[in-house]
Amino acid sequence: MHRGARRGARPRAEARGAQVRTTFVERMNPAALAGALAACAGQGSGGVAFQALDHPLVREAVSQLARARIPVFTLCSDIAVTHRIAYVGMDNRAAGRTAGFLMGRFCNGPGKLVVVWGGQLYRSHEEREIGFRAVVRQEFPWLHIIEVNGNDDPEISFVCVSQLIARHPDLRGVYCVGGGQAAVARAIEKAHLARKLVMIGHNFNDETRPFLLSGTIDAIIHQDMTRIAEAALECLVGRDSVRSAPSIPVEIITRENLMHR
Repeated sequence: MHRGARRGARPRAEARGAQVRTTFVERMNPAALAGALAACAGQGSGGVAFQALDHPLVREAVSQLARARIPVFTLCSDIAVTHRIAYVGMDNRAAGRTAGFLMGRFCNGPGKLVVVWGGQLYRSHEEREIGFRAVVRQEFPWLHIIEVNGNDDPEISFVCVSQLIARHPDLRGVYCVGGGQAAVARAIEKAHLARKLVMIGHNFNDETRPFLLSGTIDAIIHQDMTRIAEAALECLVGRDSVRSAPSIPVEIITRENLMHR
């Protein structure tokens, strides 16, 4: 379970007489995630919620839990059609389209945009990129997209974005689809392009907050992890009747509305 969702779910679960058990695995490691899911079958779990990697090993582990009559819910990032009960999180394609619209409106004149994505195993990243590209292609055809894989690693993201900035003087903006937001922001600052390049990212947290305040990050596309935790818990408690979870709103955070966070 995502750390933010875990913090939100635990007190609510305890109030209902339930317990939340958490397990963390190595990022971008489908074998480790599949193993952790399989272990739930022998631990007396009444339900499982997790951030999915869309990989055959993970899909098979979900199917095995379903055969054991253990309901499974995906959080924040979904998985290809399996026996999971529901997805709990925002509409990631809509989030990407929102980022594309903001980017196009913020950018001044033609040029290039960089899409920094964290890895092909997150369906959420794929959907965000699809939405972003669709809006830019349809509404802002004078902006051309190049991409780089940060591999969900801050150091790699920093180096890759720094190299792209050096090679492309006509860059207008950077869209960070997943992890490594702070590293990308640092690369922009090191190149003395803060508040000159438009940067849009995802997930407001302690790392992204200072860059939002300084103006290096122009906007954050956010989903409220407390609301996700509440929705996931409701799904687990009422799973006999649940086939879809309530949609989590796509939020836009700028430094002008931080007082409400």
